[in-house]
Amino acid sequence: MKQLYTFILALAVIAALRLPAHAQQPAPDSAAQDSPIASPYHVKAQFAGGIGFLSAGVGRSFFKDRLETDLFLGYLPESIGGDRITTTAIKITYVPVKALKYKAISWQPLRTGIQVSYTFGDEYFAFEPHDKYPKSYYGFSTALHGSILLGGQVDFARVNKLNRFAAYYEFGSSVEYIISYVQNPKYLGPGKIFNLALGVRMKL
Repeated sequence: MKQLYTFILALAVIAALRLPAHAQQPAPDSAAQDSPIASPYHVKAQFAGGIGFLSAGVGRSFFKDRLETDLFLGYLPESIGGDRITTTAIKITYVPVKALKYKAISWQPLRTGIQVSYTFGDEYFAFEPHDKYPKSYYGFSTALHGSILLGGQVDFARVNKLNRFAAYYEFGSSVEYIISYVQNPKYLGPGKIFNLALGVRMKL
């Protein structure tokens, strides 16, 4: 939990240092509000999504916000997960279609991505220890996971005082769950292999 608090505090300091620079700029007119904010960097806060109950991240956008890369640190408290679990993740998100504009907001109806996460702890392993378990006993890494993501995002690009914010949602599934579902669809239904993440992004 201490690592997550430290990470969130660092993100808050970065955001606070960026605010004065934006405050000194003249207020944009209606035409300027339609253009993306110059800074390609952002911070995120996320609920669930396979990387903890709560997670915080920092990232960068490329190609006019069509591609995003993020680094997250998440935490699952013992009261919810039965054990204290800290996870870090790298996420790459691609937007294949143009955003739809509705008055003051823009909606990205389709965002695709991949995520690689690592769970810390002596009880988790990236490679199966053969001195503890028979060969192929688990079949998958318990610490390192790859996931496929599909979702969308609502940008408040033309909302006064909220033009640096966006809210997103993601449905994801780990590669292990997808393979297990293909091998045994009767045991694992679609509702068991997918997870939902909800998050907020703030441009710096």
